[in-house]
Amino acid sequence: MAEALETQLLHANLEVPCLGCEYPIWVTGADVIAQTAVTCPCCRARTWVIDADGSFQNLGRVIEQQINQALKGLWQ
Repeated sequence: MAEALETQLLHANLEVPCLGCEYPIWVTGADVIAQTAVTCPCCRARTWVIDADGSFQNLGRVIEQQINQALKGLWQ
């Protein structure tokens, strides 16, 4: 059985730039939802990963709803 899209997004790797040196930092979707601080491997600056409006947390559900809505009319 395939994982739900929401679960896949929690494990997805995302690239964010370091605020200090612009070096790419890899974080997971779970890091974004938990709003954690990550340390840049290049300059050692800490960057807080924040989902200010909660849009990432709801992204999986919204995408699945849109897919289901688009596919709804195909089998009628």
